Amino acid sequence: MTRDDDTADTSAPDVVAFLRARLQDDWDSARDAMTSSGHWRAERTVVVLDTGAEIADVFLGPADHIARFDPARVMAEVDAKRAVVDAHDRPPGDDNAPAAFRDGLRTAVLLLASVYADHADYREEWRP
Repeated sequence: MTRDDDTADTSAPDVVAFLRARLQDDWDSARDAMTSSGHWRAERTVVVLDTGAEIADVFLGPADHIARFDPARVMAEVDAKRAVVDAHDRPPGDDNAPAAFRDGLRTAVLLLASVYADHADYREEWRP
């Protein structure tokens, strides 16, 4: 599907349900990894959790990445993405929202879902 293809129903609840399920997976994974505050930091090749526990012998690049995407950040990102999906489900003014606004939200949902294109339930017709 291309962005100009109006024959596919890109606002179908299926893509919304799929995205909500993947966001819940992300939230659950972050919650399961949550320590005290969920904020971690990298100290060279060690990831230091907020509890003081350490994950040692991590290469420098991955250590920074792991610390940057700590559970607290992942959960905040999931909350922000859920807000976009919620706006898609209930645009301001509902049916009175401008078409461009509704189209923008639909595109945003499709883009958010495309991150999970490697998931078995992802449908190619959702690809923006």
